[in-house]
Amino acid sequence: MHVTLLARWLLLLLFFVVCPLATASAETNLIAYIDGEGDLYLIQPNGEGKRKLASGEMLQTIAFSPHAIQAGRDFYSWPVWSPDGNRLACFRFEVTPEGPTDGLYIFDAKSSQVLHSYQEPGLRPIYAYWAPNSRNLAVLLGGQGPLALGLWPVDGTQRPKTLAHGAPFFFHWRTDGHALLAHAGGDAEAKAGHAVSLINVNNGERQFVSRAPSAFGPASWSSDGRWLAYGNQAKEQEKSDLMIAMADGSTPKSLGTFPAKLALSWSPTQATLAVASSALLGDPLLEELKLIDVPSGKARTVVKDSFAAYFWSPDGERILYAKRKLGTDLWAWAIVNVKDGKTYEVVDFVPSRPLLLVFQYFDQYALSHRLWAPDSKHFVFAGAAGSDSRPAEGLGNPTLYTVEASEHAKPKSLTAGIVGFWSPQ
Repeated sequence: MHVTLLARWLLLLLFFVVCPLATASAETNLIAYIDGEGDLYLIQPNGEGKRKLASGEMLQTIAFSPHAIQAGRDFYSWPVWSPDGNRLACFRFEVTPEGPTDGLYIFDAKSSQVLHSYQEPGLRPIYAYWAPNSRNLAVLLGGQGPLALGLWPVDGTQRPKTLAHGAPFFFHWRTDGHALLAHAGGDAEAKAGHAVSLINVNNGERQFVSRAPSAFGPASWSSDGRWLAYGNQAKEQEKSDLMIAMADGSTPKSLGTFPAKLALSWSPTQATLAVASSALLGDPLLEELKLIDVPSGKARTVVKDSFAAYFWSPDGERILYAKRKLGTDLWAWAIVNVKDGKTYEVVDFVPSRPLLLVFQYFDQYALSHRLWAPDSKHFVFAGAAGSDSRPAEGLGNPTLYTVEASEHAKPKSLTAGIVGFWSPQ
């Protein structure tokens, strides 16, 4: 009798450990960030409710790690929210008696506890992106050779299952979470080594979409899942054909020829593509941003400036972009209204080092990491703010800010932080 009762309690406890989010409500309107010491925190947009996620002794007792963690010799990086707002995935580097070890961690955003973890020397995770259904985490793993795309089940601690290899490697989840659209280099079956393909994450089967894509970031599906977009190498040298196809890659057609340096980002609410380009292939900056209505093919230019990255607001009404203030050490956050094309500057700033990396691969990070608040009224960034900002301040001692998405807004300093991302809801 007592054994049976004990067994029932153990089963009940196991249920809550394995399925801790079955009835949990999502954490809303929070910012996950990394501080200068490498610790992971959550904070409210007004700067209140600062909460440190598991580390030190708490991490040792909860995570599936056999090694003690030495204070000051470990750090987190690149937190990413699950689309349902319940969990945070994060990388962790730690020093163990056997040497440096990389880890993947998933936290319960409400309790701050570690739900799942995996550690391995030399794992080298560099980027993570949740499936839209929040069930799996796609992780890019580095190494001596090409990058490996791994799928990590969130209900276990096993090593990520390898789906594909390539360098460079960009990808986008399909809305049902069962397939990826990948643009990868190093493909022997494709011209010039690049290919765009559909990958079934359940069985690993691959279907080619393009064997000659132009060398830029991720191909992607529209927000409604109806279309996909990518760039193909044009017949003209250093040019790209902007290709639109059905969701399965069929019936591709060109919407025009662009410079070879091209970036694509779909509106979150409409069948509209924001297409940025530059005639200078080796220049990190972009020169022009066009909006293309995909059903009609009509295009209009909304930005002609030197900018590095752009991000749609969740409501699809505005686009935030980071522009260089030429002749100075400053950047400026600026916004273009999609409806009328009017632009305005929000605030001058110097980005933190991780934010500069976001800028470099912004079309990939824009799919997974959110700078915009869920209500599209504010955004978050790390660095130094104001016209008197200095590079040493933004790069060496960055601050986490939120700022209203309005002309000449005054940023709010929250706390010291090197990078931060807003929750999805």
